[in-house]
Amino acid sequence: MPKEKLLDNIDIRILRALQKNGRLHNNELAQEIGLSNSACLRRVNILEENEIIDHYTAILNPQKLHCPLSAYVFGSFIEEDNSKRERFIFEMKLVPNIVECHLMAGDYDFVVKIRAADLDEFHRIKTKYLNKETGVKNVKSEIVLQTIKDSTELPL
Repeated sequence: MPKEKLLDNIDIRILRALQKNGRLHNNELAQEIGLSNSACLRRVNILEENEIIDHYTAILNPQKLHCPLSAYVFGSFIEEDNSKRERFIFEMKLVPNIVECHLMAGDYDFVVKIRAADLDEFHRIKTKYLNKETGVKNVKSEIVLQTIKDSTELPL
């Protein structure tokens, strides 16, 4: 269903404001949107209940937390082995340095994004978790040199 049918203009304004600053207090959000406090809170609660607002989080600075290196690893699985695929998925969820993991359609079976302190740590993570034991046949790594845009905001 198109987002126009699900959300009205006020909902979209609420979501845009919260994407920019998830710490807005209800009274600040209501004032920014032009609603009463109770109407704004009711709308936010509905957006949460309908899981349009999935959760709230803090976005941390990787430079300050000693994981400035960002890399993408593209890979293929050895074969169509569901048990190894399940193990791969299980392992990826456990590794804190793997901040994204996607199964893909196309030239590669998966892509992972790894945050690490340096190339040595990146290599250790890649070697330990992206190997034959998890059903990985081959990988191709791409190191990020400069980030132009890194956003969590969805287009509304």
